[in-house]
Amino acid sequence: MNNQKLKLWTGIGMATLLASSGAMADQHGGEHHDEMMTSGAHGGEGGEGGEHHGGEGGEKSTHGGEGGENHGGEGGEKSAHGGEGGEHHGGEGGEAHGGEAGAAFSYFAAGGEGGEGGEGGEGGEGGEGGEAGSAISSVKSDGAYVAMLHMMQGHLMAARELIKAGNVAEGRPHLTHPWAEVYPMADAGLESRGQNTLGKHLKALAENAGKVEKWGDTSKTFQAAWVDIEKAIKSVDGQSAASVSRVVLSLTKQAVLEYDEALEDGRFVAEHEYQDGRGFVLTAQDYLKNNQGMLKKQNKEAWRDAEKALSELQKAWPTALPPKQPAMSVANLYSAQARLELALAPYLY
Repeated sequence: MNNQKLKLWTGIGMATLLASSGAMADQHGGEHHDEMMTSGAHGGEGGEGGEHHGGEGGEKSTHGGEGGENHGGEGGEKSAHGGEGGEHHGGEGGEAHGGEAGAAFSYFAAGGEGGEGGEGGEGGEGGEGGEAGSAISSVKSDGAYVAMLHMMQGHLMAARELIKAGNVAEGRPHLTHPWAEVYPMADAGLESRGQNTLGKHLKALAENAGKVEKWGDTSKTFQAAWVDIEKAIKSVDGQSAASVSRVVLSLTKQAVLEYDEALEDGRFVAEHEYQDGRGFVLTAQDYLKNNQGMLKKQNKEAWRDAEKALSELQKAWPTALPPKQPAMSVANLYSAQARLELALAPYLY
């Protein structure tokens, strides 16, 4: 049965690989937003700062200039999001502003978290089963919840890297993204698990982003948010090789969607999308490395293959600021994601 499942997964992966490298490559940009769930911006509470990379999905939203543009939160509340230049942000196929998950969370859809070694005990054969959307819950799915937290960290890692390097205007908007784009999805999951302090830190980061001139202006709030995110991640019990694999795949899928969204006619036109993707891949690498003991114990060869595949995928983001010429084509990046799925398949069945 295991061999049959692996063959099925391999067939799915190869189909993805062929599609991404050939006839479907020209459709990725147009299909990207069709996969995403709509969402409303959130004015809530903040979280800890840190270096993890995550991914999100949802409609485009505009983030304000200095002082921030107001975004309606839950219940009609508004909060200011900083950053200069009113960044036009979107393309995050996993995250949704209204608390609904998008395409990158399809790994946790009904039937996608069960199977051998899977989470939730729902059965099924894993992978990208089911449609993303209201079926994904940060309350019911530990995996989706952990992926959301890592997505917050991915945004924060992008902010920190840019601001510390002196690219303050580029980094400010990323301080707003965990609050505006990920927190609405994770809010209920945090509350249900007793993690109630993250929101205020994330909100503070977002509201003060427009005032940041140097790293010291935000480092204390950033660290508080980061610590709370780490606490929330560690509070999840019973993580398995399968659940770790799904989180990694969710983060990298979101990164690929961001990269696709950032490009137009062979050049980067949405720099923040590129930067988000870099953050998500970096946090995926950290998460895979932090769980290497568990993964190696179950299947050392699969661990080596997954580490190699993820390193190859990361080459699309060589620098914090987008290069003038893309380091990897969109078609090749989708193929790299398919190879990562194949490498992690032994943990999913």
